[in-house]
Amino acid sequence: MIFFTDVTINDFANSSVCKNRIKKSNANVNKVLKQLEDNKNWDEKSEDFEGDFVEKENEDGTISYVIQKVEPRRRKKTVSNSEEKKPDNTGNEYPIDIWFLISEYIRPEDVGRFAGICKVSYEVVCTAKFWFSMYKRYYTSVPNLPERLHPECLFRKYGIRTSVIRALNFMYKPFISRLKSIEKMEQHPDILKRTQCVLMWHKKTENQCLYYFKMKVNVHRSPHRRTQKETHQPDLLEMLDDVFANQDESCKILQVTCKHLIPIAPVLGLTLTSAQLNLSSELRSYKLQLWFGSEIQSCKPSTGGNGNTLIILEPVINVKVLDWWHPLYPHSYNMEYLFNQE
Repeated sequence: MIFFTDVTINDFANSSVCKNRIKKSNANVNKVLKQLEDNKNWDEKSEDFEGDFVEKENEDGTISYVIQKVEPRRRKKTVSNSEEKKPDNTGNEYPIDIWFLISEYIRPEDVGRFAGICKVSYEVVCTAKFWFSMYKRYYTSVPNLPERLHPECLFRKYGIRTSVIRALNFMYKPFISRLKSIEKMEQHPDILKRTQCVLMWHKKTENQCLYYFKMKVNVHRSPHRRTQKETHQPDLLEMLDDVFANQDESCKILQVTCKHLIPIAPVLGLTLTSAQLNLSSELRSYKLQLWFGSEIQSCKPSTGGNGNTLIILEPVINVKVLDWWHPLYPHSYNMEYLFNQE
């Protein structure tokens, strides 16, 4: 006895295309039906006479009438949902020279969007020619431009991207206005949490003292450089052609301005675990508390204990967090000048 389950119309209407071979039972049934069709008499074969009579011209010029069968309409096969659609490869590929011409009209704030168009546009942004061209287009003589960023000093490929970005923050008006808006929004030193102190120094003036803490994010690989094998050691020529070279990548400067000199403990190599900026007792200045410890301690909530090194700066006039592209950021080439100002 054969049992049938409930079958809906949807199972037939939206069924996927069968890709398997015909079963043996179905094949045997088809053979039997074909034999029965062949054994019919000529008057029983109605399918042979279905169609329209059309004229046909023979080779000898005579005309005969033949039956032209009408092909039945076939149902369109339903495409299975499991079948993957072929990717649409329609598009045009332009040579890199075209992208270099387009790059001449790219504004500094649109460099990231231009690099994200395709691989070729990204390759254009990775060339020294792109950055030299942008520097020439937007160069203007400003009094506060460092000597190292003048045109006569920018002739090497090494670190040209870093130098051009720094120069644009001195010359390009949209970048200058953006810096002014950032200065109005004070950044709390707590954003430097879990960063490592790699350098610290202070600079004393007549009425105040400036403390500098160079903090670096623990990154193993720069996001701008191409991925290479770990065993590959670049030679000197490859290092000199590095357009993205930047010694201060992933670094920020914590600049604290105090009224007078305060002795503090050395925290080189330690990680900032917590930072608090509150009003002092006299309500005229600020009090900055910085806790430094190991990298493991930075992942735990710190209350000033657990063996952390505490630095207290009071009274504090101003606190700034400077990125490497900020005009006030003290770069490595002028560190010696800052040390000699004491």
